Amino acid sequence: MNSTSRYALLAALGLAVAAIAPEAPAFAKKKEEAPAKPALKLSDAVRKSLSEAETALKSKDAAAAEAAVNTARSLAKTPDEQYAVAQYQLNGAQLTGDQAKLSTALDELITTGEAAGQLTPELRAKYYWFQTQFAYQARNYAKTEAAASAAIAAGSQEPDVYVVLADAQNRNGKPAEAIATLQKVIDAKAAAGQSVPTEWYARGADMASRAKLPAPFVKITTAWLTAYPMKQNWHDTLFIYRQISGAAETDLDLLRLSRAVGALPLSAQVNYLDYALAVYLRFPNEAVDVLNEGIAAGKLNPATSKNTSEILALSKPKIAADKASIPSALSAAAGPKATYKSALTAGDLVYGYKDFAKAAEMYKLALAKPGADAAQANFRLGLALAQAGDKEGAKAAFGAVQSGPYAPLATYGKIWVDHPAS
Repeated sequence: MNSTSRYALLAALGLAVAAIAPEAPAFAKKKEEAPAKPALKLSDAVRKSLSEAETALKSKDAAAAEAAVNTARSLAKTPDEQYAVAQYQLNGAQLTGDQAKLSTALDELITTGEAAGQLTPELRAKYYWFQTQFAYQARNYAKTEAAASAAIAAGSQEPDVYVVLADAQNRNGKPAEAIATLQKVIDAKAAAGQSVPTEWYARGADMASRAKLPAPFVKITTAWLTAYPMKQNWHDTLFIYRQISGAAETDLDLLRLSRAVGALPLSAQVNYLDYALAVYLRFPNEAVDVLNEGIAAGKLNPATSKNTSEILALSKPKIAADKASIPSALSAAAGPKATYKSALTAGDLVYGYKDFAKAAEMYKLALAKPGADAAQANFRLGLALAQAGDKEGAKAAFGAVQSGPYAPLATYGKIWVDHPAS
């Protein structure tokens, strides 16, 4: 299955480095202005060279500006002087439009600005965000991670800074940290009532699936399905979870959930066949129904699929006797000798005939039996109640599953009840 290939990081982030226009150095301000930070102290020699650089910049003479800046750099001895030179170097690089020069100049501006105590939180947030973009475009992901972290620490409000940080962390071999970064900003935006782009969730899901991290995958995809409950998202979530969880004991229940949600028709033919193979020996009607749905969806063809034709041939003749056995099975499940397994099987039998209300009754009986697998029975109860129209009952049943391999499926079940696939 290759579903994760559809995920993309905001169309490769679509980043374009914005124009960088640092404030004019303090020495160039009028005396009557109150500086927001300490004025730069410059020697006459450095001041003279920078004045020449400023003249060259105004006339758009990049070569002359670079020469004047280089002279000033050779004369600069203090952090103040080095910071002033870095400002003009950056403006000169911006005049040329040379990305490499811009990146180098920005790095120097940040380093010298920090040393000179000239970077306010606002400037830090801005400059480190620019540095993040340059580093990301250069595929220097270690530098990207450091710069994005610094931008966030400075209070950056750039909408993509967390996404870029997460991508860099993932590329640096830290998928768990990357997913946590995305989850943090997603949770914060949700708490503030703000929308989150669907690509953010998708990217987090992709990271978790590739790293085979089921718990983070479930957390971020449940948030995704709450915000964007499209059938394609349900399909990708459930079948990628099926791949990474490896929970064989819940496989039939996951396939039943995918069918109930409406995601099964988007899946590959193998999922229809796996479903039918799981039920045809005990519940032939359910197997035939599933295969017929696959045929109607154009996913199966009995003429070319040997498994499809064989299961249909074996199951169809059994349906009449199977249906005739329902009354006695229900009666036995309600009797004094019933066990958890017999009551659960009776529920599964009528579930296969889409008698969801009766199936729910049997699952409730099963829950009351000694040795009951409460997680399994509650999940199937929730699935039956939801399809019988009892949403509150379904959520209560799903909510009763708190741990074990059924817990993720129950979590998805609760999301589905409140946010049906569209």
